[in-house]
Amino acid sequence: MEDKCDVLIVGGGFAGAGLAWFLSRMNGLRIVLIDSKEKGKMGDKPCGDAVGKEHFDKLGLPVPVGKALEHLVEGIKIYSPDKETAWIVKGEGYELDPPSYVDLLLSDAVKKGVEVMEKTTFVKPLLEGNKIIGGTIYDRKNNKSINLHSKVIVDASGNAAAVRSKLPRELPVTEEIDDLDTNIAYREVVITESEIEEPGILEIYLNQRTSPGGYWWMFPKGKNKANIGLGVQGGKGYPPPKYFYEKYFSEVLPNLKVNEVLVRGGALVATRRPLTTMAWNNFIAIGDAAYTVNPVHGGGKGSSLISAYCASKALEEAISRSSFNAEDLWSINECYISRYGAKQASLDFFRLFLQGLSDQDINYGMKRGLIKEEDLLEISLTGDLKLSIAEKAIRLLSGLGRPSLLVKLKTVADYMKRLKQLYSEYPKKPEGLEVWRARVEELYKEYKKSLL
Repeated sequence: MEDKCDVLIVGGGFAGAGLAWFLSRMNGLRIVLIDSKEKGKMGDKPCGDAVGKEHFDKLGLPVPVGKALEHLVEGIKIYSPDKETAWIVKGEGYELDPPSYVDLLLSDAVKKGVEVMEKTTFVKPLLEGNKIIGGTIYDRKNNKSINLHSKVIVDASGNAAAVRSKLPRELPVTEEIDDLDTNIAYREVVITESEIEEPGILEIYLNQRTSPGGYWWMFPKGKNKANIGLGVQGGKGYPPPKYFYEKYFSEVLPNLKVNEVLVRGGALVATRRPLTTMAWNNFIAIGDAAYTVNPVHGGGKGSSLISAYCASKALEEAISRSSFNAEDLWSINECYISRYGAKQASLDFFRLFLQGLSDQDINYGMKRGLIKEEDLLEISLTGDLKLSIAEKAIRLLSGLGRPSLLVKLKTVADYMKRLKQLYSEYPKKPEGLEVWRARVEELYKEYKKSLL
């Protein structure tokens, strides 16, 4: 069967649903969104389910209400490995029921003409040479294959990268991820026996022994409900995260007793800089398919929505010109980099630094103030680690017991600044991409060498 549309969105999670919602504001377009799950379950995946309030405010998205909003977030408390030091970083946010929020976005988009096909999988791209002209999809509900021709195809399929992974390998958007730049997560949503002491505070536990290369989280979803999980770094040969969850649960959360497990599951999380380019001829990648997850805390819902917003703006420009080549869609990169991507790349350097620390280093650094709460707030907001001359002197005195740690911290701050500067020089056109990418890769090599 043959059919056609203007935009084909593959994936109905936060990125895909967000894009459908943004595009539904444009008249005269046929937008089709497909997802392998049924309606009501789209957007459901193992993660912490927390999103900062600022994302909804800045993007003009509907705030979560009703079933979509499980709890209000007031801040994050971060514990050192020995739990002797705890920092609180204040910030408003929401603990969500993701499928309900996705359903809220898609229901609104459908009212404005967006077509949503549930239980439908992407089979392969339709190509004319290296030009993408649509995709073959399989509708399981009606047991039929469709060649759906589209002006643009958007990969919002998450880590599966269902479209991107099937494109010709010579295209720059097919960039693969190193296993070392991933975390493997496991989480459970539970009902607790007793009330959670601070239900508005998200808790993070740093510990290289119980969650190597990652961290534990306990995110309240109410007074007696919590999302609990951990991630471990990929590519290191560690046991699966469920092993650590079962072995160390009572050690990490000794006062939390589980009455009932509602949901359990695992997922791969990309923890690196964004895809070198999110656009090519007739193609865009957003969300996890474009590596938009925050490298340090692993949250990806807010940045997925940012990438969806940027995609909608790029598509709006391309549609006005009736041209969908890489150059016509290129503005998605500038939009995402300026709003989040440059910070994300900088945080990737900070992530590599943190993964190289021992528990003793982290205990010492947090206790002696080598890194402080205000540093974490600044890093999370801007991707900058700023150390004034006075601060350096004070911290030097505090860090005499571990001078190499302070030296590394200064090195990290300098390289984070250099990488952000390099992202500010992102090429204005596709022709400059390979030279710029080589500069980024060279800086990564230099940085990793400096941390040895």
